[in-house]
Amino acid sequence: MQGLFRSITLASAVILPVAAQAQVSSPASPEPVFRGIVNAAVTDGGDDLAKVQFKNASSEKIKAGSLLMLGGGVLIQPRGSAFSYQLTANYHFDSITAKNGDASFDRFPLEALVFYNNGQHRFGVGVSHHLSPEVEFDFDDFAKETVEFDDATGFVVEYNYEFSERVWLGLRHTSITYEVSDISGAEVDGDHFGLTAHFAF
Repeated sequence: MQGLFRSITLASAVILPVAAQAQVSSPASPEPVFRGIVNAAVTDGGDDLAKVQFKNASSEKIKAGSLLMLGGGVLIQPRGSAFSYQLTANYHFDSITAKNGDASFDRFPLEALVFYNNGQHRFGVGVSHHLSPEVEFDFDDFAKETVEFDDATGFVVEYNYEFSERVWLGLRHTSITYEVSDISGAEVDGDHFGLTAHFAF
């Protein structure tokens, strides 16, 4: 009986400190390194690409830096680092619709941004590569016309504020120039500012 008691006491002396150490050293669940992200931006700027005059004397323009960009991708946040990396595929477009037809400017930006995170603030820089930029005109009594541009690469500067958990609102500026595919030396300034929103999940 005394031998059994000594065995239990010895086992307790060995197991309890180990269990206590394991409990203390067990970390809280860390944030994942890879997270999905969706984003949207309202943008304005760049050269005028088209102007539509309506019968009531009002008019609308399509600009090379406007109007709405939607996209999604991945946010990479290495544990213990102040930097994060955001890769997204997007659709950026502007359009005018009238009773007798419409005009539009479409492109598909692929973006890679590096952010420095400081509390609720993050500051980003990166590149934006625009695929298949083109302007399309389709109005009654006129032949449908498309103006194509070469793929273009621009630079992005962005500031975001963490409005709530996993939601950032911010400002951005993109500097980019489009070259007309069929006309050598013909360029369009696509520089623009934008209001942005990002949601990570």
